[in-house]
Amino acid sequence: MASGSWPQTEPAVTSAAANEREARRWFATLRREAKRVGRPFSLAGRIIASVIICQLVLTAALTTVAVLYARRELRRGFDAALNGWAANTLAAVRYSDANVPDLLFDPALIPASSNARHPDLFEIRKSSGELLARSGALAPLELDRGSTFANFAVNSVPYRAVVLRQVPVLDREENISVPQRVTVIYAASLVGMHEQLAELGFSVAGVSLLLLFVVSAVAAWGVRRGLEPLRELAGQAGAISVLNWEFRPPAQASMAKELAPLTGAIETVLERLRESFRQQRDFTSDAAHELKTSVAIVKSTLQTLLQRPRPEHEYRAGLESMLEDCGRLEDLLGRLLRLARIEQWAENGMKRKLGTTEVTSTCEAAISRIQALAQARNIEIELIAPQEVHLQADPEDLEVIWVNLLENALQYSPAGSRVAIQVVRNGGSTACVSVEDSGPGIPEEQLPHVFQRFYRGDPSRSRSTGGFGLGLAICKAMVTAYGGQIQAVNRDGQGTEMRVQLPIQPELSSI
Repeated sequence: MASGSWPQTEPAVTSAAANEREARRWFATLRREAKRVGRPFSLAGRIIASVIICQLVLTAALTTVAVLYARRELRRGFDAALNGWAANTLAAVRYSDANVPDLLFDPALIPASSNARHPDLFEIRKSSGELLARSGALAPLELDRGSTFANFAVNSVPYRAVVLRQVPVLDREENISVPQRVTVIYAASLVGMHEQLAELGFSVAGVSLLLLFVVSAVAAWGVRRGLEPLRELAGQAGAISVLNWEFRPPAQASMAKELAPLTGAIETVLERLRESFRQQRDFTSDAAHELKTSVAIVKSTLQTLLQRPRPEHEYRAGLESMLEDCGRLEDLLGRLLRLARIEQWAENGMKRKLGTTEVTSTCEAAISRIQALAQARNIEIELIAPQEVHLQADPEDLEVIWVNLLENALQYSPAGSRVAIQVVRNGGSTACVSVEDSGPGIPEEQLPHVFQRFYRGDPSRSRSTGGFGLGLAICKAMVTAYGGQIQAVNRDGQGTEMRVQLPIQPELSSI
């Protein structure tokens, strides 16, 4: 049987190394993830930090909204007070007692300043623009025409002024039919309002920070308590070993929606590992059984030849029998080595430069290699290939698959029957190659196991067929390595059909 062009590195043909790969891959993935992330971190710490950051943002937002709202309301109240103070200042303007009354300003009638540290400022002008009265520190203001309020600074002290334009004098004289009009500008310091806003901001921020401290403490306690099932789950998972496969997730971990996927994943991986180790034990037992049988036969032949002197033809017959058993043993080791190479290639993802192969030609080559066995059993092999199908694959690999399937079909087909191999294209995306025999079929309970290593339906493990139970396992490993699928199907009491589906490369679909 051709060995194909698999990598020449010969791995140890031991099931232990092969079946522990999944566990090692799992832990290697965790280590790579840890290296990618960097330094260890606390999940609880991150959650608590996120809560604190959100609370800080909320505190800042509440403080800002409170200060802005209070500033607007205080500004409204301050503007209303400015209008009142300006009206009181207007009341200090009166007419003189002369024959021709003129306007006078009585400073004794003006109201007290709203801020003792920063006195209020005012200015009164007649309708002609002549200055009637002004506080000492108020400089002439440049106001936009029509504006009522204005902000300015005096010695770096913020002020806000209100302008009452062309308002009539409140003093009434009997001999004045048309009262004169004046413009009043009154300004008060904004320091008091700013201090109130600062006090309000500090109060809101202080209360918010106090609440933040309380909420953060409660959140930290809640997070740590909420993560307790995760710690218990980690403890249960850490106790798993080759000698202890028991995994009992805590009740809280099973009930938590967030931990349910993790619990299910651990159970799934654990079941796979358990199955992997079971397959390891079965493989070791089966391989030892096959090797022991061949070695026992060789040993028995040698012991028989050494019991007494024999003629030359008996020694020759005994040596030929041992040579035949050594050939069988060599065949077994070759199949094990091929299976190990296939699995190594599939696992490591080794890329090989594969050319385009016509599937029908590989089937014809496989038929020519198995034709002698078919003739010896008086079985006809028929090839059905209505069209050419091209794949990107190694022709020797495909030939090995068809030889193993045909050999399996010939072993279970009666003399004078027929074995058919058919090649079709399924919708242009996959190629399907099926091998049909005329045997008794496979019991339904055995169908899921036919591709396992060393599996044979005969419980006595009879050597009558000369097989090892590795041919279909090699087929499955090769087909899987190429990204395809293989399955065994009974044909309604007319034998068994082995179906192989291999993907066609997109660029080959139009060939």
